[in-house]
Amino acid sequence: MNMLKNIKYFPVDPDILKVVSGEGSQVFSNGIFSMVVNGSPIHGNLIRAGNFYHIPEGRILIVLEGRAKVHLNLEEHQIEKGTVVVTAPDNIMEMKYCSEDMCVIGIVLKDQIFVQENIIQKTTPEEYEEILRMAFLLWDVAHHVPFRNDTVCRMVEAIVSNIQYIHKEKQNSIQTPPTRGQLLFQQFKTLVSKHCEQERNIPFYAGLLHVTPHHLSSVISKTSGQSVMYWINRAVTLHAKMLLKTTGLMGYEIADRLNFPNAPAFNKFFKRETGMTPKQFQSSGT
Repeated sequence: MNMLKNIKYFPVDPDILKVVSGEGSQVFSNGIFSMVVNGSPIHGNLIRAGNFYHIPEGRILIVLEGRAKVHLNLEEHQIEKGTVVVTAPDNIMEMKYCSEDMCVIGIVLKDQIFVQENIIQKTTPEEYEEILRMAFLLWDVAHHVPFRNDTVCRMVEAIVSNIQYIHKEKQNSIQTPPTRGQLLFQQFKTLVSKHCEQERNIPFYAGLLHVTPHHLSSVISKTSGQSVMYWINRAVTLHAKMLLKTTGLMGYEIADRLNFPNAPAFNKFFKRETGMTPKQFQSSGT
C-alpha cells in the first residue's frame, strides 16, 4: 500500500514546492518565505481530491482562476476566482473538488502569519485588484538581494490586515447579525477542532465557553440540528482520517495520539463513524 506523506499545501520546503504547484508556476522560496504565482494544484503531483492535508503554518491564498470545494476543519467552503483565503496555523484540509483550470497565488511566511480564525472571502473586482497589486509588489520585493526579511514580513502583514478589513466590513454590512446561539456554535467548532485529539467530553467544552453542559447541548442542537457529540465525533474522525492517510503511524499509535484507551476502542469508534475499519480506509480511495 502506498502511504501518503504528511505533505504541506504550499510548503516552505523548496524541494517540493515546485512539484506541488505545477509546472507552469513561478516559485520563490528561501526556507523562510515562499510564494507561488500561477500555481496549479491539480496539475502538481501531490494535491488530489479526496486527500487530507495538515496545514501547520498560516498562509494566504488568492484564487486567480477556477473553482474548488474544500473542507477546512469542520467547515465546507466553495472558492472561485476573486476569493481570498487567510488560514490560521494548524488546520486540516480535505480537497473535495478542484477544477482543471484552478490557478492561485500562494504565500507562506513560516511562523509569521498570526491570525485567530480562518477567513474565506469573496471580494469585489476593486478589492480583488487591490490585493493583487499588493501581492505582485511583494513578489518583486522578495527578489531583492540580500533578502529584505523585515520588509517582506511587514508587507505580508499588510496583505493580511487588508483582507481582515474587507472581511470585517462585509460582516458588518450583513443586515441580520448572528444570534448568540450561532456565535456560540462557531466558537464551539473552533475549540473542538483545536482540542478534539485529547478531549471528547461535553463538560470540557462547556467550561471553556463558560456555559453549563446542558446549555451548550441545547444551543448546539437548536442551532445546528445536530448534537454536541455529533460535532465532537466528526472532528475526531476528520483527524483520524488525516492521520491514516498522511502518516505511517500504526493503528495503536493513532489510538494513542487521539487519546483512546487502546487500538480496539479506536477501531470500534472509527468503524461506527465511517462504516470501515481503519485499515479498510487506508487502502481505499476515499
